[in-house]
Amino acid sequence: MQNQPFFSNILIKSQLTPQENPRFFSTSNASSSSSSDQEKAGKPESQSEYPSQNPAFKHQEIDGPTVERDVSALANETREVLETMMKTVYSLSKALAGLGLINLGLGAWISYVTTASPVVEVSVQSILAFGLPFSLAFMLRRALKPMYFFKKMEEQGRLQILTLTLQVAKQLNLLFIRVRGVSYLCIAGASVGLVYVALAR
Repeated sequence: MQNQPFFSNILIKSQLTPQENPRFFSTSNASSSSSSDQEKAGKPESQSEYPSQNPAFKHQEIDGPTVERDVSALANETREVLETMMKTVYSLSKALAGLGLINLGLGAWISYVTTASPVVEVSVQSILAFGLPFSLAFMLRRALKPMYFFKKMEEQGRLQILTLTLQVAKQLNLLFIRVRGVSYLCIAGASVGLVYVALAR
């Protein structure tokens, strides 16, 4: 009866798998076994902890086109129309910027020459006449940047012509929304300025 626990312990240990069987090694044995395991695996511990230092671990870029470029007559005409439109938008932004500078210069000249009382009214008018076209020119330039980017992606075979047209339409819609907001702000600014001048008198 006293030997039964001893034999039961032996049977339990023999039925355990090698992974479940506990090991009792010293520190030197543990370090030697871990180093032998690393040598068998062929992967040093430093490379497993820092894979970016491995020379085989490199960033791979996509080379070549990813989609088939549409070379039909309609696609070529769409590209020509889009390119002409972007050039027109660019020239329009330059014209609006020049118009704003001319309005600002005229307002400053009128304020300098006029010795009568309506200096405040002329100042408000000149600031609004400068702010609206200059803001429009700035927004047109901002809208052109993503258009040129998507056009370049389409030329490299990364986008289809329909996707390019969709992105350009989205940028134009956003541009019109911003122009509407700036117009409302100018109307509000002019109204507030005129009311202030009227009440001040």
